Formats: sequence, structure tokens, C-alpha cells
Amino acid sequence: SGRLLASSGAHVTAFALTGRPDPDEKRVLAEEAGVEFVELSGRKDAADVLTAAAETCDVLLDAVLGTGQSRPIEEPLAGLLHAARAASTVVAVDVPTGMNSDTGEFDKNGLPAHQTVMLGHPKIGPLVSAGDGACGQIDVRDIGIPQGLANDVKTELITPDLARSLLPERAGSANKGSFGRTLIVGGSLTYPGAPMLATRAALRSGCGLTYLATAEPVHRLIAGSEHEAIYLSLPADNDGKFDVNSAVGQLVEIAEGMDSVLIGPGLGQSTATISLVEKLVRNLPGNVPVALDADALNILSRTPNWSDQMAATRVLTPHPGEMARLLRMEVPEVQADRPSAALDAASRFNAVVILKGAATLIATPEGDLRISPWVNSGLAKGGTGDVLAGLLAGLLAQSPGRPFDMAALAVHLHGLAGDIAARQIGQRGMVAGDVANALPRALCETE
Repeated sequence: SGRLLASSGAHVTAFALTGRPDPDEKRVLAEEAGVEFVELSGRKDAADVLTAAAETCDVLLDAVLGTGQSRPIEEPLAGLLHAARAASTVVAVDVPTGMNSDTGEFDKNGLPAHQTVMLGHPKIGPLVSAGDGACGQIDVRDIGIPQGLANDVKTELITPDLARSLLPERAGSANKGSFGRTLIVGGSLTYPGAPMLATRAALRSGCGLTYLATAEPVHRLIAGSEHEAIYLSLPADNDGKFDVNSAVGQLVEIAEGMDSVLIGPGLGQSTATISLVEKLVRNLPGNVPVALDADALNILSRTPNWSDQMAATRVLTPHPGEMARLLRMEVPEVQADRPSAALDAASRFNAVVILKGAATLIATPEGDLRISPWVNSGLAKGGTGDVLAGLLAGLLAQSPGRPFDMAALAVHLHGLAGDIAARQIGQRGMVAGDVANALPRALCETE
């Protein structure tokens, strides 16, 4: 890098923080191009020399440690990297020194960058970064990697082009039955709004028909709130306690005529609800994909071998707390290596898994991983997960044979809708309903 910069007319000084091989062909070529070379290894004044240079340079290029770093940074390198922080602009090559390229964990002694230039392809770690802000602006540059060489790589970034390619087809001569039927099972007297947000999102997903099944007392509260939905009342007493066998029988019969089912938004975790969820997942038809969200996940996290007893294709949508309960881990463990947690859950439960959070991940049992680039604090609001779940259910109904693709598309559209809402009213004041209302615009921008 220094040789090319010097050849272009820049004044370049290369500081070697560790020992170099002898003879050093790269050093010879750099010096022939006009690069001044300074060896800092072993010098007592190394930190002072580097600080002085960092304070006066226009750009400090960080190419100390690359993607293969695995050990913690210790002295004397730690002190030299601290000295380099005096630079007004730090540009990292591939990843900042100190960042784990797989997990995003950032060493406390690392060198944060203002800009990171990734070579060839994006790196997973910075996209799911636990060291928020360490990369600064991320720029991915083509370095001439032959097309097709990365075909076996099972991790990819969800780009607008990828999302566009995943959109279900819409024939001009179709009718409402052509675009699928989804059934949403959720709601309780404590959380009547959650299934409504999911329903609104499903209605705006392009799905043909959206059914919402709730316990009778909840049904009386919300029926008709979304005019386009079809409302189903499940037998329950005035406290919302299900008549479990009757409700399960009714839901299984309805599900047989659906193209997707969503279970969980706002259900609560009463004894009767726990029994309903456990019996329902065991009896749903195997040819209808099922999205499991919120309280359904919390209930199943305490249900042994539930995934072995479930015939249907399933998509799980946990946030880090729900993921920790499913995997019997602590939340910090999940967050320390989000890709591994998502892939582990996908394999363990034979499911497509959406691990929500900044830079949401979508994993399959076969080890495929897709990463969403959206980071929006406005989405850190109650109800936005219900919107994602409803959107997912609506997309699954339109393309039930592609759960991984529909999960990735749902995550992209949800993030884009959140961005649209933030542009219109700001991240602080936006709420989940604003995200659902922005979905039609997100679909237009994706097509």
C-alpha cells in the first residue's frame, strides 16, 4: 500500500511495529518507490516517535494485524497502538487491528478506525460488531478476486439487489387467493396490541388473506381494528384462559387451509397458553411453514424435545434474550458470538433462525448465514418484533417453499421500513406502527 501511495506522489512513512524478515523484499521495493521506513521494534522511544508522526500526518493507515488475529493484544504493541490513536484520520485495511473478523469482538487495546476498507468481500465481524463504531465508515473494494471463487462461501450480506431477487412474483391476472393465506395466533388481555401490529404488517406484505385468531375476550377488544383482516375467536373464559383442546382442534383445522402460520405475538405464558402452544406445534400440518415468535419461543424454551415432535418447517425469530433461553446460555454469551449462536440454534432446532438485533442474522441448519446491514435505534422499541413476525408470515404465505429467502427478505424490508420511518419522523419518536405503515414504501423501493 505504501509503495503504491508513494508512486502516486504521496509522502509515505512506514512504521514497522514488529520485527521484519531479513532480507525483506517488500521493504526494498517500498524504499525504491520513495517510502521512508522506520523500524520501531525494540526502541525505547517508539511510542513517542509514533505519537509525533500520528499528530502530524493526514492519514494513518492501519495494516498491523489482519483477519487472522486471535490472541489478545499485549505490550509492547498495546502501547504503540495507543500512540497511533493520536492520528486525526485512521484508515484500517480489511479490519481494524484488534477486531475479531468473525465475531466482531474488539480488543480494548485495539486501534479504532474512522474508515475501514475491506478487500474483496465484507467481513462478518464488523457487520455484527460487538465493538460498535470501531470500524467507522465501511467501504468494500474489488481487488480482482475471480468471479465464482467465493461460490462455496456460505455467508452473504443482504444487499438491495439480493432482496430484489427474493421478492415473490406477482402475476397481473392473479386474485387474492393467488398470494397466499396466513394465520396469526396471538394476543392476550395484557398484550392485545402485539397481534394487531403483526396483522398490519402481514396485510402490507403483499399477502392475499390474513387471518387473526385470538382468545374470545381479546377478540371482543380488537376485532375489526384492521378492516382488511379476517378475525377468528378461540374458545376461552372471560380471563382469557383457553379451552385448550377445543382451541387447538379449531386452529389445526384452520391451518390446513393456510399457506403459513405465525404463533406467538402477545400470547402470554399462562398455564393454559403453555398447553395450547405445546399441543399446537405437535399437531400442525407438516406442509405449512410456521413462524414461532415471542411467547411461543419462551414457552418452547422450557419444553423438552419440542422440535423433534414438530412436523412443519419452522422459522424462529428470537431476540438475544429469547435466544439465550432457547440455547440455555446467558445473553452476553449470545452477543459475544452472534453468528455461532444463530447457526447453533438453526442446527439444534432444524429451523431457519432470525437472530434479531443491530445487524440481524438469518441462519439455516445447513450452515448458511445472511447478515442484514441495518442499524437503527428507532427499531429498539416495543412492537417492532411483532411487525417483523407478521411481515415474515405474510411473505411465507406467498412463497412457502422458500423459508430462508423469505426470512432474509422480511429482515431487509423491516430494516428498510425502519429507515424510511426514521427519515420521516426521526428515530427517537418513531414507534412500531410507523414501521408497519412504511412497509409499502419499502416494497416499492425494493422492486
